[in-house]
Amino acid sequence: MANLKELRNRIGSVKNTRKITAAMSQIAAARLRKAQDAVTAAKPYGDRMREVIESLVAGIDPAERAAAHPLLELRPVKRELVIVMTADRGLCGGFNSNIIRATLAWINQRKAEGVECEVIAIGKKAVAGLRHAKVELRATHDAPTLVSLVALSKQVISDAIAAFNGTSGARVDAVRLVFNEFVSMLSQKVHNDVLLPLQPPDGAQAGREPTYEPDRPTILAHLVGLATEARLQQAMFNSIAAEIAARRVAMDAATDNATDMIADLTLVYNRERQAAITKELMEIIGGAEALKG
Repeated sequence: MANLKELRNRIGSVKNTRKITAAMSQIAAARLRKAQDAVTAAKPYGDRMREVIESLVAGIDPAERAAAHPLLELRPVKRELVIVMTADRGLCGGFNSNIIRATLAWINQRKAEGVECEVIAIGKKAVAGLRHAKVELRATHDAPTLVSLVALSKQVISDAIAAFNGTSGARVDAVRLVFNEFVSMLSQKVHNDVLLPLQPPDGAQAGREPTYEPDRPTILAHLVGLATEARLQQAMFNSIAAEIAARRVAMDAATDNATDMIADLTLVYNRERQAAITKELMEIIGGAEALKG
């Protein structure tokens, strides 16, 4: 059994840890509102842009998509680029590990199907986790922030488009994006979505041909790149909010656990202290009785 000094030191150490986790939870709570507002603000633009592109693509015969725009070309997938997005730091529950596990599972599945995978890792945790698993990385980036997000998305999309078009290294036939979607304070959903080629949702059919001003090729030439970038930016906003939410939940749980541990240690300390006092009293009484005898 630990002595009283060790117990006091342990209680003090846990109390200091609780102060840190409580402060981190409060910081995450303050940042979360701003991140949630950014997700909400970006959603209408991203959703409407996706609807417009899907409407445009749905009216094109699959065999003619490559002629309509290079980023619409459907090819047999023999080589694939996977963009993986995590955080730069830990202490956020399963936020990072869930993404890394999903990515490794997908890469192994594609290898079994004979598809080669290249990876762009966004976030230091993705870089470390994938390198530990011996995955070669095409490029690495720090995790986005609300300040750096736009510039980073342009850089990553430029690299992805160059890989899809074959203007930088071996050409890839598809680009996928693996990230955490912010669902709620307590929930994040891992997505593995096709980023390129742009295509309508499963089951979509061309309805009545709408009127375009200007013509469809001109609109596609202008919007396809913007739509791809908007999808990546929307994923980045979601990833930032999901990370902050996961960190707040993790720090709240750590604070609660520290409180419980302090209570348990305090109980043990009081029992040990009472036992020590009782022992000293017994020794004093025994000594007094011995003097009487």
